[in-house]
Amino acid sequence: MALGLHQNNDFWQKLKTLGLVSDTEAPRKLEPQAGTPKLDFVWFEIISDDCNERCLHCYADSMPQTYRRRLLGESQSAQELTMATLKAATKLSAQRWRELIQESYDLGCRQAQFIGGEPFIWRGESGESVLDLAAYTRGLGYEFVEIFTNATQITTDKVDRIKQLGLNIAVSLYSDDPAVHDMVTRTPGSFRLTTRGLELLRQADIPTRVETVLMRQNQETVEGTNNFIQTMGFSHRMPDVLRPKGRGDDPALQPDPESLVRHGLILGPDFSAQPDFFQRSLEGHNCLSGKITITDNGNVLPCIFSREQIVGNARRKSLQDVLAGKIQKIWGLTKDDVLVCQDCEYRYVCFDCRPISEGAACGNGQYETAPYPRCTYNPYAGEWGGGTWKVDDKGKPYYDETLKPIIEKVRNEGVSSKPQGH
Repeated sequence: MALGLHQNNDFWQKLKTLGLVSDTEAPRKLEPQAGTPKLDFVWFEIISDDCNERCLHCYADSMPQTYRRRLLGESQSAQELTMATLKAATKLSAQRWRELIQESYDLGCRQAQFIGGEPFIWRGESGESVLDLAAYTRGLGYEFVEIFTNATQITTDKVDRIKQLGLNIAVSLYSDDPAVHDMVTRTPGSFRLTTRGLELLRQADIPTRVETVLMRQNQETVEGTNNFIQTMGFSHRMPDVLRPKGRGDDPALQPDPESLVRHGLILGPDFSAQPDFFQRSLEGHNCLSGKITITDNGNVLPCIFSREQIVGNARRKSLQDVLAGKIQKIWGLTKDDVLVCQDCEYRYVCFDCRPISEGAACGNGQYETAPYPRCTYNPYAGEWGGGTWKVDDKGKPYYDETLKPIIEKVRNEGVSSKPQGH
């Protein structure tokens, strides 16, 4: 909190006792107490490039193989064709996936998600499916296993096996309007197939969450979509505002300013944190710590949205060796490392997303230090709602007040919204 701006002395003294504030200009940095974090969660991205849909915003640039081959043929680029051939030759085998699942378990991991692309179209060298890998995972003792899918490949037989294995399912639904959903997926009939799959999951009482990525193309139907999902009885969070990663980096896909303010910005100090979240934020990154993604060519990433942050490759070395390297620095990042956030009294109870911060910096900020662009708080003035944080072409943060009139309008309407995690 900015020096001299507190009005409640009793509350200020309590914060000082906790070590969260001080009477000096520089906020005190609390010291972590725990040792090296262990592996908690793995995204097994078993099929990174291939999908039966080609969504406008895909972070992994996934699409059907036939469409990709047509694009490569039209490009007439020998270099692109060679790279595509090499990439196909380095895909992990089903056996290597089983080994990595075992290695992850041995390193302490008990939660995992299979993701793509579309994981239900993956096939191993002996015809294995994602459900075979999930069965192996559950057999080892993983406590939580989820498959993130577009649900178009869901059948009664698959649902029976999902139920038997005790799996969780996550599904993307972009709109309750079939035309809007199909426009986002660029796949005619996808809404019908996805909702048919959802109905099969609902009938079987499979634990399922349905998520919506908010972009300009579906922003007008977001309330109807929320109601549609809730009526079907699925777990559902607030819409996840599009991250500027992969094909989602197209400015034409970004929601308009009012939709961004309503669904993507932190408009006030509406924070609550359990002790474990506070401690996690103190010791390392409150989202990334203990997590990795393994792609289908063995690249290890800190997050599915951090495609450029390759910290090792599990084809060439053991997962244990990979985790002893660069990922430790990323896991250890805290808000004390982030520009502007490091000067904020809320830094240990506030959410952070490094991929969003890096993407919003448009090449001018560092992954580790770029300020979080969806916060409206100015810690140097102790005020909310005046703008958002950006970086200039020299990487220095500044408070951009462009959105201030819209923020004031939304706040006056009593709308409180936070960006959500992934």
